[in-house]
Amino acid sequence: MPHTSTRQTWTGPFLDSMRQQGDPLADACLATLREEHGIEQASLLFKYLDANDDCTPMNAPLAFRDFLAATHALPEGTDHDRLKRGAQIYMTHAVPVALILLTKSLPAGYAAPNLTHILQLSGTLERHPYKRTLGVLQMVINVANPRGFDPGGAAIITAQKLRLLHAGIRGIVRQLLPGYASTYGVPVNQEDMLATIMALSYLAIEGLRQLQTHLSSREEEDLYYLWCVFAELMGIEPDYIPEDVGDAAHFYHAYARRHFVAAVDNPAGVKLAAADLKMMQQMMPKTLQWLGLRVIPRLYMNDLLGPEGCARVGIARVRGYSVLKWLLRLLPMLWMQSWKAWDTDGPAMHEALSQLIFQGMIRREYHGAVTFMIPDTLADLQKLA
Repeated sequence: MPHTSTRQTWTGPFLDSMRQQGDPLADACLATLREEHGIEQASLLFKYLDANDDCTPMNAPLAFRDFLAATHALPEGTDHDRLKRGAQIYMTHAVPVALILLTKSLPAGYAAPNLTHILQLSGTLERHPYKRTLGVLQMVINVANPRGFDPGGAAIITAQKLRLLHAGIRGIVRQLLPGYASTYGVPVNQEDMLATIMALSYLAIEGLRQLQTHLSSREEEDLYYLWCVFAELMGIEPDYIPEDVGDAAHFYHAYARRHFVAAVDNPAGVKLAAADLKMMQQMMPKTLQWLGLRVIPRLYMNDLLGPEGCARVGIARVRGYSVLKWLLRLLPMLWMQSWKAWDTDGPAMHEALSQLIFQGMIRREYHGAVTFMIPDTLADLQKLA
């Protein structure tokens, strides 16, 4: 990293080849753990990964220790200064980025049935969107942690855990959705994993542009670079990773053309988007809900996803959209004054509105620390089967 791709364009055949590739190293490790130690022992190993401890237990199975040893090193040539700059940029804009993730990045992906069929297996997003969303945001925090890419850091451990959990999901999908591979390719394949990373990086950058955050080109590239390194750590082949923000846009738009469908053809995606929206509305302060301002999250979805993106996941356009957007410019001032925290310069509008939606979100539960799992443990994956 960074690499210079030999790929000239994101062609259909090239992307099709990505769909036939998973993560052989993680698949082999998990298969050995299950065969030699059973699902319960394999799940216990995830508690070690939660501990953010760089000392592998001496009694850990050999397959597990070998996997950690093979996956802990950063890509050759990693620019540590760029990593730190990217992490700083991400955390400086953490609150509006969280808003972008919930109102743009996540619902955009719900338009792809190849993703929603898998996401809906456990029902976690639909029944417990708050817990699942906290997990995603905690993953972002782990990646953007200034020390996340140090030996044994949160970003490295998160990537290792993701690889093993993705391996578990591939096995479960093959059991529960036997026709999936013939239609969509290998479950949790290279193309889908890359699209997920692009949602957290490229779409976040695009969202910050829409919110007029005014990052410089260098800042955007540094932020993107952070996720490129993480992408390689989580098992995406280096030659598949777009080389810059412009190339990332080309990939993501090619992915959208290939996989995004209309709402009528993807009821699972509509349900997931509705659960996401309902969760954000319920998280808003009660006073604002009584004032009828539960519409704010949907307004941001309308703005950031755009009419076509909203239609794909069944999110209706807010009545009086243009007028409400203008009125929202007054809301941060009123809110901050009500809390006697108004500064003469004032906060950025979207920063303040983001805080309205996420006020107390992490504090409400888990006290700021969330275990990042998909769904929750390997044992939960096994129960699905």
